[in-house]
Amino acid sequence: MNALAKTTPAPRLTGSEAERRVWIKAQLELRGESFATIARELGVSRQAVQRALNERRPRMERAIAAKLGLNPADLWPERYDPANHPKRGRKPRQ
Repeated sequence: MNALAKTTPAPRLTGSEAERRVWIKAQLELRGESFATIARELGVSRQAVQRALNERRPRMERAIAAKLGLNPADLWPERYDPANHPKRGRKPRQ
């Protein structure tokens, strides 16, 4: 495993959602993981895992975060309350 992969901090507060998506994909790749491998482990489609990048999917968020050694709230702070529980409800329409 690449030493950089272990030490690169999650862009929790400084990164936009788009930057975090790119960071997540890159970190998974550095660790030899992919959405497909996570999907196989969970028994779901690759697309189901990938949807977690754009939509609230707590189960998939937990699996992705676990592969990165983080909490889901570190990757998606806007989706979690201060106690690290998933927020309920939908995003407001724009």
